[in-house]
Amino acid sequence: MGRPEVWRELEEVYADLDRELSELRPLCQTSGRCCRFKAYGHQLWTTRLELDYLIDREGPPAASSPEEGTCPYLKDGLCSVRDHRMLGCRIYFCDAGYAGAMGPLYEKYHARIKDLHRRHALEYEYAELLGSLRRRFGEAAGPTTP
Repeated sequence: MGRPEVWRELEEVYADLDRELSELRPLCQTSGRCCRFKAYGHQLWTTRLELDYLIDREGPPAASSPEEGTCPYLKDGLCSVRDHRMLGCRIYFCDAGYAGAMGPLYEKYHARIKDLHRRHALEYEYAELLGSLRRRFGEAAGPTTP
């Protein structure tokens, strides 16, 4: 499944985002809200390319989360795949002062990831994370209920 050239380009997109975020300086409260989708009323959507990258680098989730609607990569209150997490994870912060920047940043970097699909002739799929994991790995990835 590995695609070294595509992975390198995706990592460049993530690095550019990290530089932009370092200028904006949103505050991470390490609350786990970003990973507890159902409890906080949101979903994590991702591209097939990003999910393939995560799985190539970190492997499939070990088991479903004990809390329904929670990312299976959340371990002991922290992201266990932080270095390889998806765009939506990288963009999301609970910092109210940053909330207005979140949408435009997401659109900007999502467009670059979508372009990677096009340039490398990869099928573009954009889907909710928990459902994508469940379709790929079955019950081990947990229920699809966000």
